[in-house]
Amino acid sequence: MDRPRVHLKGGGDGLALRYLRLLLAPAQARGCDTEELLRRCHLTPAQLDNPSHVVTLVQFARALRGMQRALRDEMMGLATRPVRVGTFLLVARQMLRCANLGEAMRLGCSLYRLVLDDFAPRLRVEGDAATLEIVDLTPPDRYRATGHLVLLYGAIGLMSWMVQRPIALREVTLPVSYPDLAPADTLFEAPLRRGTPSRIAFDARWLEARLVADMQGLKIFILHWPLRRVAPYSEDVPLALQVRRCLRRWDIAQLPGLNALAATMGQTAKVLRRRLHEEGQSYRAIVDSLRRDTAMRLLNQPQLSVAEVGYRLGFSEPSAFHRAFKRATGMTPLAYRRLRTGPTLS
Repeated sequence: MDRPRVHLKGGGDGLALRYLRLLLAPAQARGCDTEELLRRCHLTPAQLDNPSHVVTLVQFARALRGMQRALRDEMMGLATRPVRVGTFLLVARQMLRCANLGEAMRLGCSLYRLVLDDFAPRLRVEGDAATLEIVDLTPPDRYRATGHLVLLYGAIGLMSWMVQRPIALREVTLPVSYPDLAPADTLFEAPLRRGTPSRIAFDARWLEARLVADMQGLKIFILHWPLRRVAPYSEDVPLALQVRRCLRRWDIAQLPGLNALAATMGQTAKVLRRRLHEEGQSYRAIVDSLRRDTAMRLLNQPQLSVAEVGYRLGFSEPSAFHRAFKRATGMTPLAYRRLRTGPTLS
């Protein structure tokens, strides 16, 4: 079915509000009106009172970008000296010029040591295990543990995106001062330890992986840093099925475009399109089939008029829904309903 013209307001995967509040705490301590910022992200008072409320990926990213601009600091007050907005993009661009992930990570660590005074990233390899460590260079302050979290979570997200595969973590270590209210083991989907230095551990074989992400897709990734989860990719599940599962998390009336959906899966639109083509699929066909199946399911509910079904699918005019449904199924919505349920008033 043709995609209705609707405005994408948000949706998809996200993170609990408690993580966002944790990242905004330093700015709030400096007098920034973080509550107003959250309200501008279309979070209602009831949602703001619920730490477990899932903030959409778009809302989360918008809040962080707003705070970065307000403070003129990409680290959002988590470091002693501000990090200019745009630093992550410049560093990532240089990393993408490397031959493999190991070379890219070593370069990234070197460049970030030039802009961070309080802590430094360091890559270590011992046998079949690799670790990315955050080493403190100054005495820890109140928000140091959160700073470590941002760097490590941003790093595993970038690493997975650069190789277009989810890099599973063996273990995560964070300082004892990291608050329990925002469980890091759930965030990283890996066992959590408390100790020094902070680090993420993963299989060293990933350091030999070729970088497959492109410069154009980098900007899409940056828009959603550092909240994005590791790409939900599995060799055992067809990519078309993964795409369909991801789309089911969105409002059927506000399904995302290819670029937005690819970003939530930790991939670029170019790579996602190519892999779907290899499976004999296309993003447009998957979206159309999902809308068609949803339309059929709703039409089987006699209490809903045909116009209401079209509205729920995102069509502003019943005639547009009629045309799209007929193209997809060969019959009008009313004819399909009569075939399935018998004559009804619509």
